[in-house]
Order: sequence, then C-alpha cells, then structure tokens
Amino acid sequence: MPVRIADLKQRLHAVKTFLDPPLGPDAPPLEIRAAVVDAIEKKIAILGVERRTFPYDRVVVRLVAASEVDKAPLESVFADLELRVRERLREVRCDVPRALDVRVAFVKKAPPAWAPGQLFSIDYGARGGDAGSTSSPWPLLKVTVLKGTAIKKVYTFREPAILIGRTAEATDTKGRVRRNHVAFDDRNATVSRAHATLKYDKERAEYRLLDDRSARGTRVVRGETLMTVPRDPRGLRIQSGDELQFGDASVRVTIE
Repeated sequence: MPVRIADLKQRLHAVKTFLDPPLGPDAPPLEIRAAVVDAIEKKIAILGVERRTFPYDRVVVRLVAASEVDKAPLESVFADLELRVRERLREVRCDVPRALDVRVAFVKKAPPAWAPGQLFSIDYGARGGDAGSTSSPWPLLKVTVLKGTAIKKVYTFREPAILIGRTAEATDTKGRVRRNHVAFDDRNATVSRAHATLKYDKERAEYRLLDDRSARGTRVVRGETLMTVPRDPRGLRIQSGDELQFGDASVRVTIE
C-alpha cells in the first residue's frame, strides 16, 4: 500500500518531536539556552549563494525567574550567551556583525502577551536602534497569496531578504537548509523548493525580485505588462501592487 506524502510528513514530525520535544516548565537552563540560540539562528538572512548575514546588532533575551534561587543557575548558564551566538553564526557561515551586542534580562513572571508555558522572549534591534523597537531600516512588506496553497494566506515582513519556495525548509544536494519565509506546500509542484528571493536594496531604497534558478521561472505582472525576472544578481525592481508569479502560483505585494 503506497504511503502518502502527508502521512510521511506526519510521521517525520512525530519523530522530530519525540527526539527534540518542546521546552517544558521544568526545562534545565542548558536546554533553554540551546533553544534561545536556535531561535536566534532562524533570524539569519540568506542574501545569495554562500552569503548569509545576521541583520541585527542588538539582541535582548528575556527569561522568567520567579526568585533569586531560580535566577542564579540561569545567570550562570547564560553568562556566555553572546559567545555562543557568535559561534553559531560562524558555524553556519554567517557574517557576524562587528558590534553585535547580546544581553540577558530577567522578569519575575511572564508578561500577559506571552503564550502559555513560554519561558523566554527575544527582541532584535538593528543599526543602533533599540532592541524591541518598531523602527526598522526596511519598509513593511505585505505578501498576499492569490493563487496556490501556502502555509499562510497573508505574510508581513520587515526583513532585508525574503525567501520564497516550496516547503518551509528545503535541503539542497550539499545538505544545506534553506528556510523559506513564504512557503508553498507540496501541492504546488510548479514552485521550486528554492524559487525566488525578495531582496531590499538599501542604496536604491527598493525591493528587487531575484529568480533562484527555478525550474518554471519567475514573472512580475504590473498592469497589462508581464515581465520575466532575469537570472542574474540584479533581479527586477518591484512596486507596491505588483503580482509576482512563481510557476503557477502567485502573490500580490504591498509596500508601505
């Protein structure tokens, strides 16, 4: 009897959850620190082949410590957090910001906005801005799925690079993992796993769309004009209201 892809994914997810379960309320400090470093790694932006960057220079990690007894072991384990973060960034061949500042703060009880059971939060700041500030060097980009099935219907970003492809995590022939920000599911066979990238050009103050050597190509619809995105590092400038086509799937972008 053939195994369906959906069933296989469910089994793989169950195995991953068993081997690496979510943090429980009694998680030891070492496990919490490992989860924090993993969460920070997910903020890495991929700018091109073999080019990764961490787009923030300030990171503030907030931990729950109800008493001094709870706080002491956390302080001890998290004392070298910045060193651990720098090591992780270098391990995955990511450029490390020269002025990277990673700090730890403690709260006696979880803020109301935290999810039940949440043990920590992480705020990020860029280019001298305060960590946790709503200000950003990149404009707000809204991506609305028009055709195709994705993990979400609407995405919003303030990021220097937004990866688009099939599945949330795609692994290439060298074992490198690409984490797609806009992820279509496996029913969208015409969307390549590493299909395209929306990259912000600071000098021109504009987003540009790059085709990541997709199988079915990338196009931009602007009014009555259909433009094919060239396969070169410059890509194609996009405007608010453009429709972006990835194979047979498409999205609408709004830039604020």
